[in-house]
Amino acid sequence: MIKLKNLLSEKVLVKNKSTGNVYYVEKPNDEKHVVLQKGDAEKQGTGKDKPKRKPLPGIGAPPHPDSPSQKGATTKGPKSKAGALGSNPTREREIIAAVQDLVHDDRDIDLCKVSVPGTNLFCGDNKGIPRKEMPQLKSKPTPGGKADQMVKAGVLKLDNEGEVNTEKLFMKKIGKEAKLAKVKVTELKATQNQLVGKKVSLFLNQLQNGDPDSEFTKKLNEPIIVSRDPETGERYIVDGHHRWAALVAQDIANGGDGDIEMDVKEVDTPIEELIDQSNEFTKEMGLETKSGDKKK
Repeated sequence: MIKLKNLLSEKVLVKNKSTGNVYYVEKPNDEKHVVLQKGDAEKQGTGKDKPKRKPLPGIGAPPHPDSPSQKGATTKGPKSKAGALGSNPTREREIIAAVQDLVHDDRDIDLCKVSVPGTNLFCGDNKGIPRKEMPQLKSKPTPGGKADQMVKAGVLKLDNEGEVNTEKLFMKKIGKEAKLAKVKVTELKATQNQLVGKKVSLFLNQLQNGDPDSEFTKKLNEPIIVSRDPETGERYIVDGHHRWAALVAQDIANGGDGDIEMDVKEVDTPIEELIDQSNEFTKEMGLETKSGDKKK
């Protein structure tokens, strides 16, 4: 099987000496980091016993009998150029093998640094925005913020992950309508310049090996918000990059020549304008943003 280092330089698992946070870096800083060994990621914590989670299908448990992998679906990539998304089926099989490995490995890769020959995937034509600077319309309220106050007033509700969904409030604020549409995943473009490989791998595993009717799978298939430029017709992702990337990976894995579609909520506004508006809204509402160093 293809090794990750054949796709991308290997990152190193470290612990921050000051904060205690554990994350991956390309070059450890001896003054700032303690280098951890393989397997140490699971050992890091507060010292308290953590509740055990039920193993996911394909990760510590057998694949669900109704999952695509158990129903005869192709999961290893295109067998020929006719089934490839781009121009190199061998490369696509290598990429999928590496992405599938990540969920079982202590290493990580930034999928924005991985190119699928003959396509703009994963992040060709991105807008160069770091992940931590992207808006999060569905996120955790910061204590004392406007969203937090709305939760306490019963206007917003927390989901099982402690997050609120402010999409409708955002659309109302900018005076736009988000139109539901179904588009091929290969027609969407990444806006941010980073994709956490392990997160995409986890989502891909669920799409391939999980129960199609589980809440996890249903959430992965929920519509994402995209910008559609009224002049060019280009569609850029506003929120939902990792779910989209997992479906792109599934599209490569099934060898179906770009047959995977996803539901989107289209906003007819150029991406730059929409990102500025959504970031301003996120700040105003007091919503947490993602960090490139931590997987949320």
